[in-house]
Amino acid sequence: MIQSLYNQRKNFTAFVLSLFILSSSTGQPIINYQPVITGLSQPVDIVNAGDGSIRIFVVEQGGVIKVFNSSYTLLGTFLTVTGIATGGEQGLLSLAFHPNYESNGFFWVYYTNGAGDLEVSRYKVSSGNANQADVNSKQVVITIPHPGQTNHNGAKLNFGNDGFLYFATGDGGGGGDANNNAQNGNSLLGKMIRINVSTGTTAPYYTVPADNPFVSNPNVLDEIWALGLRNPFRWSFDRTTNDMWIGDVGQDAREEINYRAAGSTGGINYGWRCYEGNLPYNTNGCLPSTNYVFPLYDYVNPNPGAASVTGGYVYRGAMHASMQGYYFATDIYSGNLYKINTAGFTTTVQTGLQNLVVGFGETESGELLNVSLNGSAYSVVPNTATSVNDINNNERKPFIYPSVINGNRFTIQLPVAYEQLQIINSTGAIIQQQTIAGRTGNTEITLTSVAAGMYTVRLTGKGKVFTGKIIVLQ
Repeated sequence: MIQSLYNQRKNFTAFVLSLFILSSSTGQPIINYQPVITGLSQPVDIVNAGDGSIRIFVVEQGGVIKVFNSSYTLLGTFLTVTGIATGGEQGLLSLAFHPNYESNGFFWVYYTNGAGDLEVSRYKVSSGNANQADVNSKQVVITIPHPGQTNHNGAKLNFGNDGFLYFATGDGGGGGDANNNAQNGNSLLGKMIRINVSTGTTAPYYTVPADNPFVSNPNVLDEIWALGLRNPFRWSFDRTTNDMWIGDVGQDAREEINYRAAGSTGGINYGWRCYEGNLPYNTNGCLPSTNYVFPLYDYVNPNPGAASVTGGYVYRGAMHASMQGYYFATDIYSGNLYKINTAGFTTTVQTGLQNLVVGFGETESGELLNVSLNGSAYSVVPNTATSVNDINNNERKPFIYPSVINGNRFTIQLPVAYEQLQIINSTGAIIQQQTIAGRTGNTEITLTSVAAGMYTVRLTGKGKVFTGKIIVLQ
């Protein structure tokens, strides 16, 4: 997922952005993202504690977890995780609260440690402040070696309704799973892991559930629930059915969304690196195709510019009837929103929404949220305006395409005229500006002497201000 932002080199073709594209027709909800939190630093996960407090916790990749009340007002820093490797895909990546957090105060975090290995640790909330964790309560639960590469770390932690902790790991990074970790039963990389975490005061801090699918198989590690994944950066359980939905980032041809009904057993092999989506990738030493479970939905990468799927959630909230029962996922590059109707598994694709979205989450009542690397968190709601770009029900917003640039040019769509464009670096300094007065439609911008990194694009004029983010790859 984040690997696609920093490590993959993909070519993009600018095109005139259509309002939305449907692969099946009517009745699908048209969605809008309403900003609820701004000013975040590389947010990658957003969760609730399930303790009745209706608070929201935002995980920032640099190691900070911030806590907000139900009105999205900052309550403070809940925890800073230290001693982690950061940069690219590394960092603090996920957070999950115990199902009985209200009574026991335990939660778990997933990060890359200082050696670059994958690590899950347990913490406890402070006894004197519900909005602050006890930093001294840390206990490392499991460490998974991740040698050589910094990408494909997987990350997402979720508790199932069986009370066990599940988390997904990437295949170890690089390209093509050169070490074949995803198909190797003696590696925890490229897997879905299921463990029974402990709230005790002494090690071990987890055990293997007796009904894990490979506990009697000497060729597969006991912790493994499913295998054959590439980089399942974001995945979820349907809170009503407990069905599992996995967004698995593709190599160069397909992005995929995998589905497992709650009633099915574990032990599924999703096929990577033998298959990428529904296509053969490297079948050397692989079993017949009937041994693998193929995606519920996959799409071309790039299509154009569509790459790095961000798995989401099935909407089960009470506020938006038109969204009920739809699974929502997105695409970090293009901002495409993939909407799967769980009643019949038909899929539609909506374009023109915020890109750089790297995580979805739910409020305690099941309302849907997401976070973008542009530093904002959004509420996912039905669109009530005439344009999917119309966040404030006013005029359409500009749209940067692509926002991840491998070169020195990008295209920005200008629905209305602005007067000046500025490129601003991470310190707030204006490093480039130009007049764009009178220009509308698709406008190509050339960057001059811009190093790799994240930048703010700021448009001003005629009483309007627009800011967006671009990432430059060199």
